[in-house]
Amino acid sequence: MPATVRRLLSGSSAAEPSIPDPRPGVVRRAPTVTFPGFDGLRAIAALTVVVVHTSFPAGFTTSSSLGPYIARAEAGVEVFFLISGFLLYRPFVAARLAGAPAPASGGYLVRRLMRIFPLYWLVLAVTLNTVSDQRIGVHGLTGVIQTALLVQGYRADWAIQGLTQAWTLDIEVAFYLAVPVYAWLLGRRRRTPRAQVRVELAALAAGFLAAKVVHFVLIPRRHGWTSGSNVWLPVWWDLFAMGMALAVISAQYTQLGRQPRWATWPGFGPACWAVAAGFYWLSTWHAGLPLSPIFTPSRGQDMGRHLLYGLFALFLLLPAAFGPPGRGVIGRLLASRVLVFLGSISYGIYLWHTAVIDLVLDHGSWNIFQIPFLPFLALVLTGTLALATGTHYLVEKPCIRASRRWARWVDSRLRRRAALPAALPGVPRVGAPHDTPTVPLRTGSVGWVPHSWAAAEQEPDQSGGAGHR
Repeated sequence: MPATVRRLLSGSSAAEPSIPDPRPGVVRRAPTVTFPGFDGLRAIAALTVVVVHTSFPAGFTTSSSLGPYIARAEAGVEVFFLISGFLLYRPFVAARLAGAPAPASGGYLVRRLMRIFPLYWLVLAVTLNTVSDQRIGVHGLTGVIQTALLVQGYRADWAIQGLTQAWTLDIEVAFYLAVPVYAWLLGRRRRTPRAQVRVELAALAAGFLAAKVVHFVLIPRRHGWTSGSNVWLPVWWDLFAMGMALAVISAQYTQLGRQPRWATWPGFGPACWAVAAGFYWLSTWHAGLPLSPIFTPSRGQDMGRHLLYGLFALFLLLPAAFGPPGRGVIGRLLASRVLVFLGSISYGIYLWHTAVIDLVLDHGSWNIFQIPFLPFLALVLTGTLALATGTHYLVEKPCIRASRRWARWVDSRLRRRAALPAALPGVPRVGAPHDTPTVPLRTGSVGWVPHSWAAAEQEPDQSGGAGHR
């Protein structure tokens, strides 16, 4: 393996070697930070997606005065994207600002892929064997492989197969792969923390604008959601960039050892959510979006939806990212036991709910578009929560524990291979001056973040955090 690739995967580079603490043999580590409010946000996002997917086949979206507001609950997807941008990028930027080694990318990728695929494959297999072919529409063995590898959204003739909501996982997996590369590019030069923050925010602003340009050029004047280009990461980078910008600002204040003054103002949380509600209202009544969740949007509709949903998610996240944890009306709500539990099983909720909807429609006596919404929603939620809870304990948690062991093994192997040149006689350690003592590399971390399928999974023994993921 080339030395450059080994350094990238091990989280270090020749341009920014491990920075030793003034005390001999000690490596700096990023401060430990927790964000308990994000579990509540994931619960809200998952439940909004369930509501929008049950209301349309029930006929509630098109027949009720609340239909326009229910239709825009699809913005829960954008909330998930911003959460991923914040939690997955923050450990990398926090380590840079603290002068600590970056989180090892090899172990990071093991944890991310183990977090997504095992439960997804189980739900997909169950769906393929229980839901009618008319509803899942998988095209033979080829279609099974396409959906299993999460590439079904990249071509129009591959889409609408298996779990229809899995197109968002195509984008998420692409983002997981991009994060270590992007972080490595931004950290190749050593800068002061203040200069690094300026570079980070400037790069994210440029990426946000570039995503808008790509979106305008790539998406035709009118397109369906199965066009194939709608799952390309550059089209969605603007949303991830918004979450990543919050991560940079959060890491900067942590590096300074204080909270932003505006986050301590009375009513900060409710004010942020009031602004989020304003953007939600604008998307409901002034974006020209239809009530059907599947439609052919114009270029203006699609770009407007991105912007308004992204701003809605941004202000929804602000109290969880910067507000005092568990304090204030919003903080207590997000940290409540019910939302924290629902957030812990939110990935299962997201995966299972469409299969439950299809099974109810296949075996129930209701006629589509003539279904009593509240009983239908209650039945779907009961089945979904039961399945999500069971698979959380039987599949997700064992896979998380296994991924930790495998990630540590991968990281240790990559660190040893990256250090091989230093063992040769007369050859100094890569990226270190001749008089710099060799310091054992330890993976830097911004700390433990709460259980979530979109969380940055840092190991407790690496971060000093206490908890589970």
